[in-house]
Amino acid sequence: MPPRPLAGRTALLLRSADRAAPTIAELASRGAATVLCPLIDFELPADTGLLDDGVRTLLDGGFDWLVLTSRTAMLAVLQRANALGRSDGTTVQVPAGTRVAAVGEATAAACRAAGIGVDVVPVHDHSARGMLAEWPRRLRPTGGHTVFMPQADIASTTLADGLRGWGNDPVVATAYRTVDAPADPARALAATGQNTPAPDLSPADLAAAGGAPRGVEAVLFTSPSIVRRYLALAGPAPHLPAIAIGDSTAAALRNHGWEPAATATEASPAGLANAWEHALDRAGPAHG
Repeated sequence: MPPRPLAGRTALLLRSADRAAPTIAELASRGAATVLCPLIDFELPADTGLLDDGVRTLLDGGFDWLVLTSRTAMLAVLQRANALGRSDGTTVQVPAGTRVAAVGEATAAACRAAGIGVDVVPVHDHSARGMLAEWPRRLRPTGGHTVFMPQADIASTTLADGLRGWGNDPVVATAYRTVDAPADPARALAATGQNTPAPDLSPADLAAAGGAPRGVEAVLFTSPSIVRRYLALAGPAPHLPAIAIGDSTAAALRNHGWEPAATATEASPAGLANAWEHALDRAGPAHG
């Protein structure tokens, strides 16, 4: 049997409950336990007018591309399509002439679950930068494409600027807001699927524990927003290894004086688990 460096260890996972199950399952497959404490949540914008206009145009065939930089953006599109009477509640029909790009496999899986085929997923870098780097053959030579980009209120302009620079016409709409958990029930994005684990700790519990609950041996960070909320609750960085899902999350940790023990090379549950294993390899044996 190969060595199982995560066996018997416990990680603190801070992402929203509806996104947590794949990471919990991946760690369990390697013998690790997870303490779940969601720190952020997602709401529809107070005014969905621009998003609704984009969804109608999309479903009427008015865009050449649908570009999704998060699973949450896909859920927002589905929720608004349902509210507009353009969905059966679980799937939505994007016209065959509209191509779809997803930032990573989790986003692509959410598209397929909603009945939407995916044409482009970056192979290496699951980010706006990666999408731009891997699209030249599809977009750069001709330009002139209309592109619908529903995204977070705090999303960077990198991808829209890049597409615009190639002569395309991106239509950017705020699909959701990232808020401290829990979200306002009146505007909360509805979770899909049945495999949504119950949190083990509340944000208040985490604050009372100084950010380091008993038995936890690493903290898994999956976005800069989670870094911000965690440090607001926990105070100075505790003496725990921080594992970042990607470069922007790692940068947020460094900006607060907390050097990540490792950064995932792939923004996925397996990437997080691999990064934690890498951090343990570098630290040397100290468990048990």
